[in-house]
Amino acid sequence: MNAHKNPLPVTGVILAGGKSRRMGENKALMQLGDNSLIEHVIRRIRLITDELLIITNSPTEYAHLGVPMRGDMLPGTGALGGIYTGLTHGSHDAVLCVACDSPFLEPKLLTYLVSVLGEYDAVMPETYARHNDTQTTLQTLCAVYSKRCLPIIELMLQESELRVHALQERAYIKCISPEVWQDFDPDGKSFFNINTPEDFERADSYMISQTIY
Repeated sequence: MNAHKNPLPVTGVILAGGKSRRMGENKALMQLGDNSLIEHVIRRIRLITDELLIITNSPTEYAHLGVPMRGDMLPGTGALGGIYTGLTHGSHDAVLCVACDSPFLEPKLLTYLVSVLGEYDAVMPETYARHNDTQTTLQTLCAVYSKRCLPIIELMLQESELRVHALQERAYIKCISPEVWQDFDPDGKSFFNINTPEDFERADSYMISQTIY
């Protein structure tokens, strides 16, 4: 159910194809509080999406979630391939792509990203590099993509250009500055990814100390 009344229907795509090498286990299924990481993600993006898909090549691991799944159309092509698969299978033109290890996604921010898609090919928040408030990086896995990206991404994949950031050079991207997105997610918790045991400990401490729902 779309509780935040987006101006257009949205497909939510959760990428769950990572190898989790630094964690030593499937991080998407690690328990954080009462739910697994991917369950936190599902709970949050369900608030603003009309359809939900998990992109994974290990469907048996996620069957208990009751969410439709699709395997990578082009295995071995990383996040860009996952985005391509989600855009291809999504029923709606607007596709919100997120990672399976971002448990603190802020629905208000996601709703805003959808609301400004318009004629852009994609909408991506940009964040300052750590310890550097002059350089920014795009948050490509907390972003909204239009199906207009499909031929662009297909060409990138054919050329073995797997960097999602390279879309900025080829597509019509709206970048959302920190000064704008902080109105919807003041602490930038939407961009917190769990890649290491230390990240998980920080997330667990945050869960204990904050009321995040």
